[in-house]
Formats: sequence, C-alpha cells, structure tokens
Amino acid sequence: MAHFSKSIDIDRPPEAVWRALATPERWFDGYLETRSRSPEYPGPGTRDDHLFRTRMREEVEARVTRSEAPTVLEEDQTGRTFSRHLRYSLDRSDGGTSLRVEDEVEFKGLGKLAAPIAARDIGKRWDTSLHNLKASAEQQQ
Repeated sequence: MAHFSKSIDIDRPPEAVWRALATPERWFDGYLETRSRSPEYPGPGTRDDHLFRTRMREEVEARVTRSEAPTVLEEDQTGRTFSRHLRYSLDRSDGGTSLRVEDEVEFKGLGKLAAPIAARDIGKRWDTSLHNLKASAEQQQ
C-alpha cells in the first residue's frame, strides 16, 4: 500500500473550498469525465463514478464514507488497477483554509506490476491537483 500526504493553503474560507471539492472534474488531475454523480455529492453516502486516466482509461466507483461539511470528506474509490481511501481535512486559518489530503492506495492486478511508477505519478498528480483546486476555489466569489 502506498500512502500520500499533501497540504496546501487556500485564500478562501472552508465553505468555498468545500464547494470546489464537489467538482473534481475541474481540478483533479486524471479525472476525465463523470459517469454518474449523486445530486448531493459530496454529502454522506453519495457517489461520484467517473472515468480516470491511469496508464489507460479506467472506470472508477467513488463512494463518500464520511462527510462533515466543511471540515472532513472521506471517500473510497475502486478501479480495475487500484483502490484508494481519500481523506480531505479542511481547517480555517488566517481568513483562508489549510487543506490536507491523505491518500492510501492499494494496487491490484496489473497495477501491482507498475506500482513504483504509479506511486511516483500519484505524488506528482497530487501536487498538480492541489494547485488546480486552489485556483478553482480562489476564482469563486
């Protein structure tokens, strides 16, 4: 299992960052398109099934397992080559938000063979994704 932990400060209140989290197609690197999303996403028990780019186009089922707006969001995602548990923690800080993401990824099937390369890619994607999320949240009024 690979574990990633990344943080970023965003110059918007947690409520605005929470709204940005609800549209991963705008910021999550590798997110290609939504297949099915609950209208209340990211509320408790909702889902956001989507197409994700790994080394191939992969259908991913995503289920919210914990939602405490606007401070904690957890979801489990399952694809053909991986499963992951994501936790987003949002804390108010100096008029903005400190966001921390924890990502625990388990590779499966062919994903196990590419695990070292995939783990490197995931780390880079989180750097890009968090900067995209910051830009998306800071553009909201």
